[in-house]
Amino acid sequence: MKNKLKEELEQIEIPKELHMRAKLGVEKAKSEQPRRTFKKAIVFPAAAVLFLIGSAGVGAATFPSFNHLLSLVSPDIALFLQPIETTSEDKGIKMKVVGAMNDDEMAVIYVTMQDLTGNRLDKTLDLYDYTLTDGHMFNNQIVNYDKDTNTATLRIQANGGTNFNNKKIKLRISSFLSQRYKHEGIKIDTDLSELKNKNVDTISLSTDSTSGGGGEITDQLDTGESIEILKPNETILSLPKIKFMHVSNIGFVNGQLHVQTKWSDEDIDSHGDFYLVDPLGKKINAASKVYYGVDKSGKTVYGNNYVEYIFNANNEDFSKLKLMGDLVSNGNFTKGNWSTTFKLHSVENEKSVSFNEDFGSWKATKMTLSSLGVTLYGKGHFKDTDNIKMSVKMNNGSSQSLESLQNFSDNKSVKAKFLSSSPLDLSNIKAINVNGTHIKVSR
Repeated sequence: MKNKLKEELEQIEIPKELHMRAKLGVEKAKSEQPRRTFKKAIVFPAAAVLFLIGSAGVGAATFPSFNHLLSLVSPDIALFLQPIETTSEDKGIKMKVVGAMNDDEMAVIYVTMQDLTGNRLDKTLDLYDYTLTDGHMFNNQIVNYDKDTNTATLRIQANGGTNFNNKKIKLRISSFLSQRYKHEGIKIDTDLSELKNKNVDTISLSTDSTSGGGGEITDQLDTGESIEILKPNETILSLPKIKFMHVSNIGFVNGQLHVQTKWSDEDIDSHGDFYLVDPLGKKINAASKVYYGVDKSGKTVYGNNYVEYIFNANNEDFSKLKLMGDLVSNGNFTKGNWSTTFKLHSVENEKSVSFNEDFGSWKATKMTLSSLGVTLYGKGHFKDTDNIKMSVKMNNGSSQSLESLQNFSDNKSVKAKFLSSSPLDLSNIKAINVNGTHIKVSR
């Protein structure tokens, strides 16, 4: 699923909620998570295409676009970014690759898109279908939007790491979304306390019918265990002024509140999140959610038009709880063919640090440092409920929290990468702090 990002900052910052799963192809705990669209992570051989590349030394003087990028982010990034100046134009929109950097796990690429003939771009711009040679697990964030020039600057992140070293890689953008509209704090009009003692019909959902899921249900998805869900389309609840989705059933299954939602095919990439709110305004998020499809006969099939949110709230007084939703729809979907090829330099040497820690559902056995952040490697199953605090202390006494996280779990192998809001100078790192544990870094 395509990873959508709520935080769009002047400086480079990856949203905290971004938790992508290699096996399931989904996840993000809050409302900016795309509901039902799959990122077409096509891997294709590098083509023999002309490219232009400059070294970091001459780039600042030669490439105006690169200089402008540095003014948008941080001057420190010049030490790590490779200037690039390749362009592609289609449908009156010009795409330009401005700069890039990579480490052993991922590449970060900065791209501008400028509408030369209209107003199809805005500050909500989000790439929909895009690919990178030998890359996978894509996400993108808008760094800046200049209304006067109709130009958006984007940060694209892709996993692939050493696959990019000294290779011609091709970035292709086929479509994007804009004019995003947020529907926040929508109340679902239903008495939850009455539902608690009401019997509901359920069916078993096999993993063959799920396109993904997240939260506590992840272990069941990983092991292929069937999941008990509500029978589709038994209780229809419409939401005020919302036409692209509705609640298709709601009730309690094995003591857990299930909220089943149905999303329209006509709205491109609509998505959202549901939660409970107590009288003090405290938000209770779903413990799990699962995506699946339903055919005309009501039988579950592989798909993602249905999303079921599952809440653990056995000790709550449901007469005092409200069911709320934050939803997002997109007003503009633009297709085109923007494609350019460039070359990335070899990755820098990463620094390895001895580290062993038991996080309950998985055990970390190794830590590496790069300019992009800190990566933990281990065995087990990373859970979305894991709350790991990571920070970096520099030799000058300053400290930087690494609050953005990507985790990859496959075959009980875990890789958790804590990303820095700006590039790290490895030579100036004094120590790493993980959940209060101080790990010294040798020079």
